Amino acid sequence: MARLVEHGKTLYSVTVQDENSLKVLMSAFADDQALQLTNSTGLAHFYSRSRQTLWRKGDTSGNRILVSSVIADCDQDSYLYLATPTGPVCHLGTDSCFRDSPNVPNPLRQLQQYIQQAETKPRDGSYTTALLTGDLERLVKKVGEEAIEVITAAYASPPRQQSDLIWESVDLLYHLSVLWTRYGITLDALQTEIVRRHQPSPPSALRP
Repeated sequence: MARLVEHGKTLYSVTVQDENSLKVLMSAFADDQALQLTNSTGLAHFYSRSRQTLWRKGDTSGNRILVSSVIADCDQDSYLYLATPTGPVCHLGTDSCFRDSPNVPNPLRQLQQYIQQAETKPRDGSYTTALLTGDLERLVKKVGEEAIEVITAAYASPPRQQSDLIWESVDLLYHLSVLWTRYGITLDALQTEIVRRHQPSPPSALRP
């Protein structure tokens, strides 16, 4: 049941999903006020059916859920919180209330996290560290070289075409990720720009 009415209050089912690993963390109910507060504060709010009151995740345990997006389904009667937990989500002390929920990491986020680790803990002889701290021109040239390799792979003859294109694309993404990290550009910033570009343009103002 996605939506229900109890004591004159409309409640919506909410699923919380880790935005990085895509792991399902928990499910609960929210009323309109809980949804509004989640949107405005970025902290997960719900409605307790047993206590008949609004509650904010973490007020008791200290383990907040930081919500980046609140997404409604097609019927506007159930919602998805895309979020990052600050600690265990389940009251049993586990990271998810669903023990068998699969962990599907975002490969680009994994790649950027690896590069960020090389930035915070530089190692002698590390290629990534050298790109992050060395001459910028070397890094920029590598991005250009890898872009050319992608183009070359795209024109390769089958059956190696697809495998070569995958290989060279990952090389390009790696060097791009190093460049993004060097300039402090996050995947969230890139996602924001992608969403902005695909938003419908506002209607032009009518001239008198």
